[in-house]
Amino acid sequence: MMELFDKAATWIASNPEVAGLMVFMVAFTESLVLVGLLIPGATLMFAAGALVGTGSLELWPTMAWAVAGAVAGDGLSFWLGWYYRDRLRSKWPFSQHADWLERGETFFHRHGNMSIILGRFVGPVRPIIPAVAGMMGMKPLRFTLVNVTSALLWAPAYLLPGVAFGSSLALAGQVAGRLALLLVGLLLVLWLAFWLVRRLYRALTPRAAALAARLLAWGRTHPLLGRLTNALLNPEIPPPQALLVFALLLLGGAWLVLALTIYAGLYEQLKRIDENVLHLFSALRTPWGDHLMVFLSQLGDAVVISSVTAVTLALIAWQRRWREMRYWLAALAFTAVEFLFLQRIGSLNGEIPHEPMVQSVIVYGFLGVFLAQELQPQRRWLPYAWAVLLVCAIALARLYLGAIRLSDLLGDLGLGGAWVILLGIAYHRHLKVRRAIPHLPLTLLLTLAAASGWHTVFSHEEALRRHTLQTTVQTLPLAAWWREGWRELPAYRIDLGGDFEQPLNVQWAGQIEAIQVRLRDRGWRAPPPLTFASALYWLLPDTPLHELPVLPQLHEGHHESLLLVQPLTETRQLVLRLWPADVELAPGKIPLWIGTVALLEARRIGFFTLPATSVEFDEPMRRLERDLDMLPQRLQQRPLAVPDHLRWQGQVLLLKGPHEIGASRGQVLRKTGARSPSRG
Repeated sequence: MMELFDKAATWIASNPEVAGLMVFMVAFTESLVLVGLLIPGATLMFAAGALVGTGSLELWPTMAWAVAGAVAGDGLSFWLGWYYRDRLRSKWPFSQHADWLERGETFFHRHGNMSIILGRFVGPVRPIIPAVAGMMGMKPLRFTLVNVTSALLWAPAYLLPGVAFGSSLALAGQVAGRLALLLVGLLLVLWLAFWLVRRLYRALTPRAAALAARLLAWGRTHPLLGRLTNALLNPEIPPPQALLVFALLLLGGAWLVLALTIYAGLYEQLKRIDENVLHLFSALRTPWGDHLMVFLSQLGDAVVISSVTAVTLALIAWQRRWREMRYWLAALAFTAVEFLFLQRIGSLNGEIPHEPMVQSVIVYGFLGVFLAQELQPQRRWLPYAWAVLLVCAIALARLYLGAIRLSDLLGDLGLGGAWVILLGIAYHRHLKVRRAIPHLPLTLLLTLAAASGWHTVFSHEEALRRHTLQTTVQTLPLAAWWREGWRELPAYRIDLGGDFEQPLNVQWAGQIEAIQVRLRDRGWRAPPPLTFASALYWLLPDTPLHELPVLPQLHEGHHESLLLVQPLTETRQLVLRLWPADVELAPGKIPLWIGTVALLEARRIGFFTLPATSVEFDEPMRRLERDLDMLPQRLQQRPLAVPDHLRWQGQVLLLKGPHEIGASRGQVLRKTGARSPSRG
């Protein structure tokens, strides 16, 4: 996906005239009478702004194309209204939908000239107002002045959010492609969940009463099962016995599905799918992503869940709402039983228990049901949507961290979600008096924020350590690495999918502090630390490059362990990055590091001026070779084809620290009494 986006962005960057014309057409059709109802102009303009933010398009030309298209579209719509006047009512499709023009006329009479400006931001009347203004006889000169003003306001309002998003995406892309993909994917999933809940609520609410009536009628002809549905839906029949039966049916059905899965030989296939999903999320791991996902995962931890539940129960008891208390106790009882049930299934299969999602699904889900009954009907979908958002965020975080397998997650979501639906139906149908608890949503929001904040402060680092990706350290003789073993290490920095990100043109055998000390004597230094205050300098276009913090980069999911720069000019500097190679050289357990020395240039990307890596790698490597001429070094050639866009001849600089000289030649030196040479 990122590769496709990069190709599209590259094509747009090389064809700015065509891209500008496309922006013009989007703005034009989005403003055109009737046609604008069919064009997702806001989405397309946001996408254009995102391309500006990533540096594929220039801001001011794109803004000019958007303004011109908006002015032309509204101008043509105005001319159609001016030309046809009242005859426009008899033209299709207005002859079939007279209410479209009536809404536009009402809006125009209410706001006058300001309706042209306001209408651009009001979806249903946006492409109608200019035509209505022409019909009503608005003077062309006055319309033109207001039209241009409205376009000058509309274009930035729709483009700049996309520019900010694209700049953030480009900023994340400079750090790691996988981090950018993770953020986009997370936002997309959460937005889809929010949108889906809203659509489902609006689709099911008008039909809920009719569906309940049908089920009650069906229950009268089926005495056995009808007793359960009647107890669930009939406000006059107490639901406890029916809920108990449904709970047993859910647990028994889950056991039956598991048994059939094992019997049909599908269990091993599920495990393979689980492993594939685990590897997929492992490929997206980054240190910053780990921090975000650990925080989201902790929203479902027992400390946070218990705090929210305790405050909710305390408020219910304070209001003496014992009926609601019984429903909450039923939710919590099923949570405990389901947790023990799923853990028991895992132990029978000899599997390590996972971090359960049951309590998050049931507590947050029923909390959404509980809060919805406190609101007006038109706003009841909001608690459902926020509950689903919380559950989705926790679920994605635990999949990312490898804390739960996909099959276990689906089991938790299925059982917990089914119980919330059954409990919510019974609660809604048997709730006779709706009495809002004062400030309940705000109280619960503050409780969630306080509990998650406290839990993060005291448990975040421990959770990070618990979920850290484990690596295997290999052992290799120092002499073997010096001769041919260096070829076995990666040739390129591996970020997303192992693409050719940057050549790894440096390998260092020794302690990281040793190379750091020697390079500082030659003018290398650590760049300004990346903090909120220092990152503000990215917004200033004329800041010297050596005053800007340098973004960290990823190799196999880890940030560099050493980051040094050597300023050359105000807009250019060298950068050296080293990562652990997960190799120890024998004898002496000498750590081996792999890295890249490159050229950084000041580059404007959206709103930011960033130190961006150039495609030049040979000259930086020669400079590093000269700065470390006191150490043993070899320049080796990799037998591989180098991508055309890189200025790199495929050479790798091998370096050894002073103690490692003795480790490899100490025995010979002791015998001969010879002095150690300065180069290897």
